[in-house]
Amino acid sequence: MRIINDLNLKKQAEELGVSVWRTPSFLFIVLGLVLISAMNGAYHAIKFLNDPEFVFIAELIVVAVILTIGKMVINQAEQMAKLNKMKTEFISVASHQLRTPLSAMRWQAELLLSKMSEGLDEKQKEKITNIDMLSLRMTRLVNDLLDVAKIDQGRLSLTIKEINISECINGILKEIILPLASAKEIKVIFDDKGDLPMVMADADKMKLVFENLLSNAVKYTLEEGKIEINYEKDEDFAIFSIKDTGVGIPFSQQDQVFSKFFRSSNVVRYQTEGTGLGLYIAKNIIEQTGGKIWFESEENVGTTFNFTLPLKKVN
Repeated sequence: MRIINDLNLKKQAEELGVSVWRTPSFLFIVLGLVLISAMNGAYHAIKFLNDPEFVFIAELIVVAVILTIGKMVINQAEQMAKLNKMKTEFISVASHQLRTPLSAMRWQAELLLSKMSEGLDEKQKEKITNIDMLSLRMTRLVNDLLDVAKIDQGRLSLTIKEINISECINGILKEIILPLASAKEIKVIFDDKGDLPMVMADADKMKLVFENLLSNAVKYTLEEGKIEINYEKDEDFAIFSIKDTGVGIPFSQQDQVFSKFFRSSNVVRYQTEGTGLGLYIAKNIIEQTGGKIWFESEENVGTTFNFTLPLKKVN
């Protein structure tokens, strides 16, 4: 499947925003054909001709062509790297600039609702509540973009220390997930026996990981479905799994799941909202913590995300 995707020059050109003949795959194919032709030509020239000057000139021409195509490949790669850097820097600057007005909007809305609500009728309160909710959604989006920019620049900073992962999971369930699940009559099962191990991780970032994984499970599980949170441990790691009975991920798109801005074709029918950044961020946080993440999914059956976190080492 990966080879087929690499040879799909039209798709690659659309993803990179360049013409087909400027895609790296096309240039490498041309370079390969030139090398094959050169080797074949050199073989026949040496075998059938006794003119060293002709062979020397032919080899010079072939080398010049190879170097020219190689230079085109390098230039194209450099250009894409520069554009990617510019995009990341723009996202970072724009996100920082958006944070201040969004915070002001939320503060003003909360002030109106908490301190000045007596002079407002129900319709006005509803409008202000909507403003507060929309500004909160925008703040989360801005935070996601900032995290992505930091990851791309290698600046995502984690404070890894011993944390109580049980408190982390229960807090996310109570504050965010259970109200969302209740609205869709989704059953959330987390059998916390009080034996969850202490893990080495960044507490705030792990809350973000669980929020992203669990909110996705709620979004893409139909009404009256089920979500299970399980855990076990081996010698060095705690292993967590989040299993849902949702719409699943099409097999043909599963290799893109942890890519930025990816949303599978089937989930768009159920949820129009979403940036496709949550899994990309979660994967990078888990890997930077020292764990790994993987999944199993079947369309119209469900998805299970598994990930590991390092245990506290006992001296």
